[in-house]
Amino acid sequence: MLRALSGFYQGDDVPVGEIAGEIIGGTFRFIVRVLAEIVFEICVKGPGYLACRPFSRNVNPDSALVVLVGFIGWSFLLCAFYFGYEFVSIQIEIDRCLDSGGSYNYEIGQCIQSGA
Repeated sequence: MLRALSGFYQGDDVPVGEIAGEIIGGTFRFIVRVLAEIVFEICVKGPGYLACRPFSRNVNPDSALVVLVGFIGWSFLLCAFYFGYEFVSIQIEIDRCLDSGGSYNYEIGQCIQSGA
């Protein structure tokens, strides 16, 4: 028995690289899984549940409806931010043109500077 145990601790029998790889890989998988669960539970299911709750008292927080409503809500929010950004950036461009003494041609979307 002692001979078998002493052979286990010899340097050539212990795959240190494999052990370290398994520990690092397991730790990385754990961290990614925790972050994914937190993001999914809080950012998708949370708003979905809050949106469904006023319409029904028997909403299951783990249902597919809650997840679907959460994704639709985030899609709507991202589209609103995108189109809002586009609108605001065009308005800022028009304002800069008018502040510099030019006129803005809305048909071609360009600032026309009048020569002095």
